[in-house]
Amino acid sequence: MAGGTWTTQNKRRPGAYINVVGIKPATSDSTLGTTLLVGSKDLNWGQPGVTPLTIDSDFRQALGINSLDDYPVLRETFKGATKVLYLNNNGGKKASVSDDLIPWTFTAKYPGAFGNSLSVVVEKDPNDTSDDPLFTVTTLAGTTVVDTTSIRQSLAANLPANAYVEAAYTYQAGQTSVTNPKATVTQGGADFTGESVDEDNPLTKFTGSHTFTLQGGTTETVDVTTLLDDALENEAYAVVTTAGFEVTSTIHALVAQTVKRIREKEGYKVRAVIPFATGQTSPDYEAVTLVPQGVILSDGSELDATTAAGYVAGAESAAQPNESLTYSDYPDAVDVLPRYNNETTIKALNAGQLVFTRKRDGSVVFEQDINSLVTIPDGKTQDFSKNRVVRALDEIAMNTHDVFEQQFIGKVTNNDTGRDLFKANRISYLNSLVGNGTINSFDNDDITVAQGDDKDSVLVNIAVTSVDSMEKLYMTIKVY
Repeated sequence: MAGGTWTTQNKRRPGAYINVVGIKPATSDSTLGTTLLVGSKDLNWGQPGVTPLTIDSDFRQALGINSLDDYPVLRETFKGATKVLYLNNNGGKKASVSDDLIPWTFTAKYPGAFGNSLSVVVEKDPNDTSDDPLFTVTTLAGTTVVDTTSIRQSLAANLPANAYVEAAYTYQAGQTSVTNPKATVTQGGADFTGESVDEDNPLTKFTGSHTFTLQGGTTETVDVTTLLDDALENEAYAVVTTAGFEVTSTIHALVAQTVKRIREKEGYKVRAVIPFATGQTSPDYEAVTLVPQGVILSDGSELDATTAAGYVAGAESAAQPNESLTYSDYPDAVDVLPRYNNETTIKALNAGQLVFTRKRDGSVVFEQDINSLVTIPDGKTQDFSKNRVVRALDEIAMNTHDVFEQQFIGKVTNNDTGRDLFKANRISYLNSLVGNGTINSFDNDDITVAQGDDKDSVLVNIAVTSVDSMEKLYMTIKVY
């Protein structure tokens, strides 16, 4: 019997012609747990623009802070987020140092006044009496050693940069030892030595140990709004927050408006968390969550609303589409600042604000996981005011976008067979959401996939029933 694979149905001989193909699964949501934090503090250090951070990052190296306790907003954000994209508005001039004793100019990796706290110690090995002595170059941030490198004099031009300082070889005399290095393999690795040592090189006469302190670093804060649009449109994140800015800052409204534009004009389903104060104008939008209160931590420290908004943003970014944060704990919080009574709480909830409540056991929880949507427009329901529902609908929209882009655009013919393939893919996906409680029961007839107005377009209609978490218990107890 004949056989093989087939491209078109034009075989002459009877037989089985079989193609085995694999459909690449859509990638998982890489933005889950990622918060874009707009920098509100002059750090005097760091790469201008976005710096990706995790809880294990070296914060001194990245931002010039010794620990997260030096930056409470960032610390609170990490209580909920697994990854923070920090939008740093640092700018200015880099600190540097040069000296006749050494053949290098050392320059801070980033601009800012923090660079003036950096110093470099160059020490000649007192036990090395060879013609090509060993030097140890140590970089310090304040009094903390942050890098140590050992290098032979003949390879001084190859001194590498580190996370704090860049080294430029500025000596211009005889270069024999630099341009023609050779490596002699020794036990434990390669011992790099040069053909000869330049007698005019400052290191030839260098003795002992000398410290060179970087100077001239200045901070010129960049207007963060000039960096904001690029970050909002091009970075991969779930939630953006302006936590840390004064509640009266205009940046909150700017971010809310930009998020609305990105969602509705570009289809990128991001959300925002912003601090809020009574008397301000609410965004009244399902993708913007308002935080009007702060908290008191177990050590007695008081966090205002703009700092606490960092945790809300982190938690919202990490919440699953089938998860509500209603009555979820605020880690390490023991009280609310200010506390709301029953009447004020109801008023705030009706105004679309995410309220903190202190329970009788001393813990602090999210009263209700809601967003700022209060005015329900045509085409939406009250369900859109719940963050769990919005997360579920965003998940469907973004997954469908990603699957269509990765598996169908330019790859599948727009005919009945191709559209049925896409429909089957979506049915399988939506049934998986039913299985994990993201949406309610789904019937195959709840989705239609048809050709659009153009030959290359596809029109899809999906009807889903959103699911919410238990929040209210109404019970009657009858006594006989």
